[in-house]
Amino acid sequence: MRRPLLTAWFALFSLPALAQPVTLAELEGFVVEGRVVVDQRLHREGRDISVQRHERMRFVFYPDNVIEWELTSTGYSPRGAKKGPTRKGKFVLGKVLEARSLGGGQAVYTFEDGTLTSLRTYGGAGGYKRAVSFKRDKSGALTCSVSETFMREDGVGRVTLNSAVDGKSITVLSAKQVSSNCTLSRNSN
Repeated sequence: MRRPLLTAWFALFSLPALAQPVTLAELEGFVVEGRVVVDQRLHREGRDISVQRHERMRFVFYPDNVIEWELTSTGYSPRGAKKGPTRKGKFVLGKVLEARSLGGGQAVYTFEDGTLTSLRTYGGAGGYKRAVSFKRDKSGALTCSVSETFMREDGVGRVTLNSAVDGKSITVLSAKQVSSNCTLSRNSN
């Protein structure tokens, strides 16, 4: 009789800890690796095409709100697969940066309520949002999930940027995330 009562007591008092948002301090020293697959309809070089974009990402959390990032996009079309160059750098949370890739624009990363959010504009038009959300599973271990979407500006038209694969100008006609995965591990450096 005593064991079920103790089990219920521990479960009741450990739930609030599991429900608390993951903090940035908890992520320090972790590496996040993820992949997002997006079905896209693009306008490029005078024609509309369908592609599937696979984006691999890697984030390393350091002290003082510094995060190192790495992104690689691969496009899959009826013509085959084409992998773009790996883009990488470091950012400080909350600091607006001039984006040098994909046709310019501005970017900022924030961390709130257990979610790392990347917001960026494109020099052509429109923007982009990526959210990496962190939670605890039933055992208390950290888990993550990732989502992304393009954003249109009112009165500007469609999202226009330079391709992450070959740098050519593209207009996003539609984009739908079809899958994603995300893992966390301790940084071995």
